[in-house]
Amino acid sequence: MNLKTKSQDERIKLPIMLAFVGPSLPFAALGLPLAVTISDYYANAMGLSLVSVGIVFMAVRFLDIFCEPLIGLGMDSTKIKFGRFKLWILMCLPVLLLGTGLLFLAPKGVGPIYLGAVLLLTYVGYSMAALSHSGWGSVLHDDYHERTRVFAFWQAANIVGILLIISVPVFVMNYGGRSHQDSVRIMGLVIMALLPIMIALALFFVPEKTDSYNQRHNVQLSDYMIILKQIDVRRVLISDFFLGLAPGIMGALFFFYFIHIKQLTREECNLAMLAYFVGGLIGAPIWSIVSAKIGKDKGLILASMVFALIYGILWVIPEKSVTSAIIACFFAGIPYAATLLLTRSMMADIGDEILLVNGTDNKGALMAILSATTKMGYAVSIATMAFLQWVGFDHQSQANSTSALIWLKSMTILMPVGFLIIGAAALRGYSLTSSRHEEIRIALKDQARG
Repeated sequence: MNLKTKSQDERIKLPIMLAFVGPSLPFAALGLPLAVTISDYYANAMGLSLVSVGIVFMAVRFLDIFCEPLIGLGMDSTKIKFGRFKLWILMCLPVLLLGTGLLFLAPKGVGPIYLGAVLLLTYVGYSMAALSHSGWGSVLHDDYHERTRVFAFWQAANIVGILLIISVPVFVMNYGGRSHQDSVRIMGLVIMALLPIMIALALFFVPEKTDSYNQRHNVQLSDYMIILKQIDVRRVLISDFFLGLAPGIMGALFFFYFIHIKQLTREECNLAMLAYFVGGLIGAPIWSIVSAKIGKDKGLILASMVFALIYGILWVIPEKSVTSAIIACFFAGIPYAATLLLTRSMMADIGDEILLVNGTDNKGALMAILSATTKMGYAVSIATMAFLQWVGFDHQSQANSTSALIWLKSMTILMPVGFLIIGAAALRGYSLTSSRHEEIRIALKDQARG
């Protein structure tokens, strides 16, 4: 089915779509500091060592990864008229409010144990939020292209949330004359204010299909083994892992690279990061259109190769040139938008195929293992901070050795470029095309009627 032939009645109405993606604002606004700001904040403003912060983040992320299959299993086992994904997104609210408050508003002097406990609480709540929201998006519509439109809006809203939270330190520090520590605290308050509002709007206005295609809900942990036997599932997971490693490393080392290699101030780095996500906001609809024309797998391969090319350019931009950094980061953000929206849409399509073959709705589990591979990439990437300290890099010094700076430069640029190429190569042979998915969709409807 082509997007141009789709009747307006088949498309999700814009007000419903906007209400659905509303929770992405606080979720993404929390996700960015978890990936970038909080590790840097606890290593600098809160006085923890770089090694201890790196170890805590890596350990907590791996623990969280093991929680995700249980959350996915719980969602797939839930059958309630209100909506299984809606129920889980409601349950994540108190967890996120408590975790965010403790993490962002922590008093000076807390240690690694406090950071680890609060970080684990926040990550569990964030996993509940992210999995239930992406799972809800996977059942919002069953059309191949409309599903991509759903996740394009979802990704655009994610980036709006990121832009919102990035703008906090820009305004607080550049125009308000406040400290970096103040800006992080205000970030937390903004997230806590948005969470109940956006979740309430989505729950009130957006429906969830609860009885489509006579799905079976008595799922078991062993279903994960059945899922992983699907070759397309493995292709998407491997690709997602490496495509998550690339921006994960860049996120972990972003401030170190631009401050110590490109000689920018922290305020200028905030502007460059803002430009990166503005590019992502523009990129979301672009990759939705591209994937509709050439397929989701080919669209993601193309985006990854473009991403690798632009990443490489960051190596050669001149020092002390905030304009060059902003322009390069803006263009790098355009392909960045493709990974999350297309991998989630592809997994939702695979979920329909598994439902047809096995009679089991495993979309929650599929989103859980996809999220787990993404987080594995980010967990590994955060270890680069500890490795840099081991090779002699001191993030608080302006007099690092040449070898330490070469390590920083190589790990920030060359490693992500390599991982992007590997992630693109992993998708070769992906078989679930739009025509194949339309056959599955028809067969599911015939099965439900029979």
